[in-house]
Amino acid sequence: MKINESKHGFVVKKRTEVSELNATMYEMEHIKTHLKLAWLKRDEENKTFGIAFKTLPSDDSGVFHILEHSVLCGSQKYPVKEPFVELMKSSMSTFLNALTFEDKTFYPISSRNNQDFMNLTKVYLDAVFNPLILNKKKSFTRRMAY
Repeated sequence: MKINESKHGFVVKKRTEVSELNATMYEMEHIKTHLKLAWLKRDEENKTFGIAFKTLPSDDSGVFHILEHSVLCGSQKYPVKEPFVELMKSSMSTFLNALTFEDKTFYPISSRNNQDFMNLTKVYLDAVFNPLILNKKKSFTRRMAY
């Protein structure tokens, strides 16, 4: 891919060779939303995907950690109580988790199997963009009680 080339709604902004990983990193930006994407192209059996959001707290209530768990309590396409518990039972994932840091929340997945990888990616994307907590306050308030 070349600088300024468009692929799947993203524009390539920068290309960098990362010799220590034997990889090429492409920094891209979504044309409509300006979402930032970093893609490492390399020969690797393990496929990895992650989506992260800035979550800058205004106090020490832990609300973003609670939201991290609440987001994982079902989504529009996958309205089961705990889809990730179910995924862990049947997926061939090599990594499946969510992490809250001081300033961001990160949802990473990894699998060696292409179909499993795509399925995990779809479930995670629906979870973060269409969580049931948007329509069901109980998903959030139940977590607040822990």
